[in-house]
Amino acid sequence: MYWFLAGLALLYVEAAALLDPLGVPLLPHQMVQDVLRSGFGFYLLLLGIPCCIWVLGWRARDLFAWLLAPHTLTVDDEGLRADGTRIRWRDVREIIEQHANDRVILRHSGGTLRLRLDLWSDPDVLHEAVLEQVVSRLLERVSHQVSEGKPVRFGPLVLGDLGLIHRGKLWRWDDIESIRLQDEVDQGYASRDLVIVAQGKARKFDEAKVINAPVLLAYLSGRLAG
Repeated sequence: MYWFLAGLALLYVEAAALLDPLGVPLLPHQMVQDVLRSGFGFYLLLLGIPCCIWVLGWRARDLFAWLLAPHTLTVDDEGLRADGTRIRWRDVREIIEQHANDRVILRHSGGTLRLRLDLWSDPDVLHEAVLEQVVSRLLERVSHQVSEGKPVRFGPLVLGDLGLIHRGKLWRWDDIESIRLQDEVDQGYASRDLVIVAQGKARKFDEAKVINAPVLLAYLSGRLAG
């Protein structure tokens, strides 16, 4: 809300500076002239509009996400209901984790649901409930496809009966030592990587770019353990 109000204030000052020569007094004329003659007057005219877009469109985006979010959300063993939208777990085809935005994307037969976890009470419980329902079903499908010799794509990675393929290179099951999730923070930007250690070398993959990353993690963890 603070960023939204700051963006509106900046937008109003910028509009006052641009409309003052046209005789539209959004602010007292002398005040506008004093601002334009000051040390940051030039930067206000040059960067005011881009700054407004950045503040309102980026820094204040959580407010818009909250306004557009469903009013109610319920989760049960059959599916998820967000207001009038009903998604059955068996219809979910893909799950994508966006740790930086605290968001889970569910792609299903009827479209796509972008679920902002931090907009709801007990986001960790909600996240765990969604993962438990979706991953268990997708994992069963993946296991069935692999057993039939069909490759399964997980973004940049392809899972097959012989192992894992990345950029045309096969990591056989004996080559894969471990798989884990690792949180990263770079200049205040939080992300999460899927780390696969194969042939003695650790490879990092952005979790948000690995489609069905929780399913791949569950499958490989079970395969390596068994």
